[in-house]
Amino acid sequence: MQFSLFGAEAADPLVEDLDGVLIAGGDWVRTDAGSAARLSVLVAERWRAQALRAEFADRGLDSDTAEAPGDLIAVRTEITTRLSPHARRWTKGANLAPPADLALNASGLRLWAITAGVAEEAGFLLRMSDPDGALHRVAGAQLARLGVAAVEIGSRTGAGWRVTSVKRLRRLAELIGAPPAGCGRDWPRG
Repeated sequence: MQFSLFGAEAADPLVEDLDGVLIAGGDWVRTDAGSAARLSVLVAERWRAQALRAEFADRGLDSDTAEAPGDLIAVRTEITTRLSPHARRWTKGANLAPPADLALNASGLRLWAITAGVAEEAGFLLRMSDPDGALHRVAGAQLARLGVAAVEIGSRTGAGWRVTSVKRLRRLAELIGAPPAGCGRDWPRG
């Protein structure tokens, strides 16, 4: 497979790429004064936790993991002032809301796929925890902007955006790059 010149592997890792983790269900924790923040997300598989920690390290962020209820793994960045402006972009009062300037790139899409992507018989599902909200609609628009045609899925068991057909899956695979170690079949194959 040949990867895109505009894909995740061709781009320098940026803190802004963390938008993909937030689309996939991540959340911000801010200090009382708001001068520092941490990004945390729950994942079910160990490979996802390891891949996210590697991606965080590529962006100069320390991270750790912790056990979470329901056999989940909490993956958390360090608490740092570097993340505070990004947390402010994503929060309105106490709520998480997509920022007006959201422009997901291929590296952000890769982080979304690592955090919550799953192969299905019908294609590849980029899951979300917000099936009916503004973030769901914005995520679909971001996929379209990246040239990834996807079908909206809005069920409680698998809400998100499903990419189908060989051509579309190839485009997605070119954008997000090589599969992380241990992902098994949970990565799009082009």
